[in-house]
Amino acid sequence: MKHPSLIRPALLGALIAALFAPAVQAGEAFGSPGGAPVRGPAAKSFVGTAVNSPSRVYFTGYRGIVSEVYYPVLDTPESVDLQFLVGDAGRTFVDEEKRQAYSASQSDKRTMSWVASTGNAGHNWQISKRIFADPNRDALVQRVTFTALNGHTVGDFNLYALFKPYLDNSGSGNSAQTVAVAGGYALAASRNSRASALMASLPWKTVNGQAMLSSGFVGQSDGWTDLIGSGDNTMNWTYGSATNGNVAQTGWLDLGDPTATSVSFDMVLAFGKNQGDAVNAAAASLGSDLSAAQQQYDNAWHAYAAGLSNQGGLADDRYYLAAMTLKTMQDKSNGAMIAGIGTPWGETQGDANQGGYHLVWPRDLFKFANALYTAGDAATAASVVNYLFNTLQQTSDCGAAEYNAPGCAAGYSRVGRFPQNAWISGWPYWQGTQMDEQAMPILLAWRLGPAVSNPLWPKIKQTADYIVATGPWSYQERWEENAGYSPSTLAAEIAGLVAAADIARANGDDASAGRYLSAADYWQQNVATWTYTTSGSFGNGSYYVRINPANRSGSGADRASFNPAAGPDTPQTLTIKNGGGSHDARRVVDGGFLELVRMGVKRADDPTIVNTMAVFDSVLGQNLALPGAPALPANAWFRYNFDGYGEHNDGRDFDGTGAGRLWPIFTAERGMYEIARQGAGSAGQPYFATLKLLATPEGMLPEQVWSNSATLPDGWAVTTPAGYRPGSATKSMGPLNWAMGEYISLLASIGAGRVVDIPQVVCARYNNCRAAPKSGEVAVAINASAATQWGQQVYVTGNARALGNWNTDLGIPLDAAAYPSWKNGANLPAGQQIAYKYYRKNADGSVSWENLAGNRSLQTPASGSLSLNDQVNW
Repeated sequence: MKHPSLIRPALLGALIAALFAPAVQAGEAFGSPGGAPVRGPAAKSFVGTAVNSPSRVYFTGYRGIVSEVYYPVLDTPESVDLQFLVGDAGRTFVDEEKRQAYSASQSDKRTMSWVASTGNAGHNWQISKRIFADPNRDALVQRVTFTALNGHTVGDFNLYALFKPYLDNSGSGNSAQTVAVAGGYALAASRNSRASALMASLPWKTVNGQAMLSSGFVGQSDGWTDLIGSGDNTMNWTYGSATNGNVAQTGWLDLGDPTATSVSFDMVLAFGKNQGDAVNAAAASLGSDLSAAQQQYDNAWHAYAAGLSNQGGLADDRYYLAAMTLKTMQDKSNGAMIAGIGTPWGETQGDANQGGYHLVWPRDLFKFANALYTAGDAATAASVVNYLFNTLQQTSDCGAAEYNAPGCAAGYSRVGRFPQNAWISGWPYWQGTQMDEQAMPILLAWRLGPAVSNPLWPKIKQTADYIVATGPWSYQERWEENAGYSPSTLAAEIAGLVAAADIARANGDDASAGRYLSAADYWQQNVATWTYTTSGSFGNGSYYVRINPANRSGSGADRASFNPAAGPDTPQTLTIKNGGGSHDARRVVDGGFLELVRMGVKRADDPTIVNTMAVFDSVLGQNLALPGAPALPANAWFRYNFDGYGEHNDGRDFDGTGAGRLWPIFTAERGMYEIARQGAGSAGQPYFATLKLLATPEGMLPEQVWSNSATLPDGWAVTTPAGYRPGSATKSMGPLNWAMGEYISLLASIGAGRVVDIPQVVCARYNNCRAAPKSGEVAVAINASAATQWGQQVYVTGNARALGNWNTDLGIPLDAAAYPSWKNGANLPAGQQIAYKYYRKNADGSVSWENLAGNRSLQTPASGSLSLNDQVNW
């Protein structure tokens, strides 16, 4: 919005810490320590930070107001909200800004500054704000215009600022006071080594010589209670301090000329390690050229957006918003990225929930850092890989097991292990082990190429060794709730080990590469044996279960130890967290099997995948009636049946139990599956169009959206309460960074005509894709007819690197989909005579060579391709 020249009071001149002191106000507020603190809502209208700048402020918005602000790192919120209260001069009403009609949008589509508008037409007022972070300071700026409507003037209104600190990630133990500065006042707050200061370019109102500012205890002596809760619509309290409690601060702004129809001013919320630093930062920002600061902020985002891939012209505004949102979620101290900038159902969560989603999860981080790489931001992805291996990866052994680590300051740890989640610093939060989170950092390093992965090889090796020693069983699968053998976890483990083997060979460590491939191949050959039931009660009875809850048969790294103690056809009880109850494991399904395709482990047309897809769609899929949505049998999916992670059916927030709703990430995953199945980008288009309809009006994709009211199998009822629309965001988390990343990945896959992030080294090994030959290579199709017994696997090796150089752990596994014909392919040196031979690996890992005197031989052409058609006898 256009801002006229603002008359700035003298406080905007040079200011040093020595010039401020407590104001002469009424004394300490009553009602200590105040009500129980709660966090800000997780459904964000906007997010932002000053990209590529020294500013360490990360801001969010809710219903058109500033909500949680994070400083100096992304895991530490410092506020709940900052809003205006608007009353009339006759004191017949006071409106709370966040409860009014609102809109929020980017100031332009290539920046993360926001224009928010709130108002009450019936009460004849409107507020417009341009919101951004000062790129040169730890300060948040709002450039505000208050407008009186329908013939009214600003003299007909009283305007109050209401700020709720939540310093150092805590609503309790905060202290607030009014501070006198040169020419005016600041509302300051502090807790430990964190402090905030709120200042405005307008003066604060003075009544009978008293500056109308107050600090109080929430629910007792705060400004909301004074103005609204009391019912008299009058600011009666001007407490100078509120110490060591749950506090809020209020200031009545002097709007100047009462005959004006609008007034424009600036408001700055700044932070520092102490009160003096925060006040100085606020004053310096307020006294600077904020138009120039705003331009600097926008220019930096414009430059970032200009550096992204336009995906062949397909990139839309939501694509750029998704990428910039993800970049906002990267901490400037060390490259870490958080899962979400908030706490699910924050309005009913307090200090006890320290982490929320503003933590690092290696899985989520892999998903959206991978998406940023797809978007052309290789630098951010590389910084994430280095964070993962240089900060987050554990370097010592401590404790007996997860949650059994007495004497271990950081909890359970193992060399090479990644914690379940962690603070930005890398300090673990929860102690669980999720084996997909061990593999995914390796996959990201592999995708970024040798310049990134080779220097990290010693650390990648530690993690790969941990996977072989610990997997394929996982203490938790990707939903962080159950132990056992999970299709999605197995997919990541297999892919991670194949990628690690490729990195190992690039670093001359064929011995490690052989161990990784031996384990990966065995797991790939048995993923269905371990997790695919043929005695289920859905569909045709054959499908991947969510998880086989069996334990490992043994603790070694031998094949027998890898196997589960019970198979997926054995009746086993799966107890689901969050109040989901106990059920036969064969009665619980999810979309995790899609990761087998996404990771290159299975083909999209594999019969086990096709059978499970029918069950996934029928049991967990819904068709939401979204305006303009393409016709699809199902366009949104539940995580799994009996999911209790969501609001209660009566609308109450999740409190440890509830009912899970639909997750937009599955609409994206389903679209990418269709691209893989049909081999055409257009196959993903209906799902992409639907995904856009599941976003908020501002373009944010949430974790969950409301479902159609329905009863899932075994009487699991999911109801959307009155007042909520199916397809609209729930209050769990928005944006969910994983979902924003999937928007990028799906769009890019549509443009490429293939799923862009399937690791080629994996899909090529398992005959699910063909890698294009490099210069000096030719493609060789391998076809061998061989009879085998159950549990045996046919391989080929030879005197070429691509064939494993006669190492039977590095040879190429052949695919038995067309048994007794075994197939795969390899890119071999052009114009060379190459010796090769087939062998089989038995169930115990022993090797039997084909019954052939000497070796086979092939001559590769100088160009083109070659097909082998061999008969193999034992």
